[in-house]
Amino acid sequence: MKHYEIRNEYFHILPRGMDIVVNRPEGETPYSSIAVLANHNGKYLFHFDVLREIAKRGFITAGMPSSSNNKHLEERMLDIKAGVEFMRKFPGVKKVLLLGHSQGGCLTSCYQYIAENGTERFTSVERLVPFPLLPALPPADGLMLVDANHGIMEFMGFDPAIRSLDSGFDRDPELDLYNPENGYVPGNSHYSDEFARKFTNAQVKFYREILDYAKQKAEDIRLGKGRVADDDVVVLPGCSQRSTHNKLFFQDNRFLSRTRGPRPLLHADGSVTEEVVRTLRKRKDSVPSKFYHGGTFIRTVNELLSEELQFEDDYYLTEDEVCGLVKEFNPWSTRANVRGIHVPLLCEGNQGNHEFVNIDRTYDEAVSEDKTIIMLAGAGHGFEPMENSEEYKDVQTTPAAVFADFAAEWLSKPGRFLP
Repeated sequence: MKHYEIRNEYFHILPRGMDIVVNRPEGETPYSSIAVLANHNGKYLFHFDVLREIAKRGFITAGMPSSSNNKHLEERMLDIKAGVEFMRKFPGVKKVLLLGHSQGGCLTSCYQYIAENGTERFTSVERLVPFPLLPALPPADGLMLVDANHGIMEFMGFDPAIRSLDSGFDRDPELDLYNPENGYVPGNSHYSDEFARKFTNAQVKFYREILDYAKQKAEDIRLGKGRVADDDVVVLPGCSQRSTHNKLFFQDNRFLSRTRGPRPLLHADGSVTEEVVRTLRKRKDSVPSKFYHGGTFIRTVNELLSEELQFEDDYYLTEDEVCGLVKEFNPWSTRANVRGIHVPLLCEGNQGNHEFVNIDRTYDEAVSEDKTIIMLAGAGHGFEPMENSEEYKDVQTTPAAVFADFAAEWLSKPGRFLP
């Protein structure tokens, strides 16, 4: 496909107070009526290689981080609504797609689900905080889920070895990932199934205790007995959701490590093979909980309660699945959301991380009659060449460009978004 020179333009969307960067080819192209809009919390979207590479192939792309650090769902949905409306008015644009990378896939799939179905799935069940009222959301014309995650990343970072919320040092050795007796080896840990099951079940128990703790704080505030009048904070040592602090599966690569069956795997030379895709990620050590930088979780009481999750009593991880999560309850579950999304859907996963396992399952549960899945060999989560890629024959030097070639063909297929 022909490559075009592109230019970047910054805009400010009022009244949401959001900045958006638009990448567009110089002049009109056969594909410039199609706009791809990405949303996430991170400002990396202003210079995301995937967006720039897709624009070089003749499409309009835009990166729009959420307007603030406000984590409330309604604010995030209104941000995306403003972005969709902005792009629909952009000169020459006739079709607007949403692209969700990582947690952005959880956000955009939630938006598209609500835009197509309303909020009954979320309002018909009892929640600690009632689901917010939302105006009608204009649906996008398509959805691209790009290495979208499991929708529970903050929970997956919870460390149940913590005995006291006042200290990262007071730890239960039977639940401690850093205890050699449990299988810990720096850079090469291997935990038994028995320990892994004990650890993940304890995560659920710990999470439920934290919810009870937050509920009591909320009740104290309501009764005027709290430290503040409107909200408070919950601080958990060792429980950050940052990617290298997600504990079990980052230290032992056999968890969340492969697709359930054969999937198309896109290689650096553009060829595609059908195979069970296995992770090539480099093992990483989480930073122990005693360090502040090693994963302190800080959220407000209202935020924690409003993003309530539900689990079965037996929650655990396998090589290819997250088991025991009540996905329908969770607005950030791509797997639950795609059961109500009918626009064309592209699911993409990167071999160098763990999110491709979620993409594998998300594709299977999608109901769209026009759905496509592709896995990208040798690519890290952010479309960077894998840290240990030199160990494998399929070395990626420009993963974003390789994926953009595939995405451009998907976007330009006659009858999908073009006549």
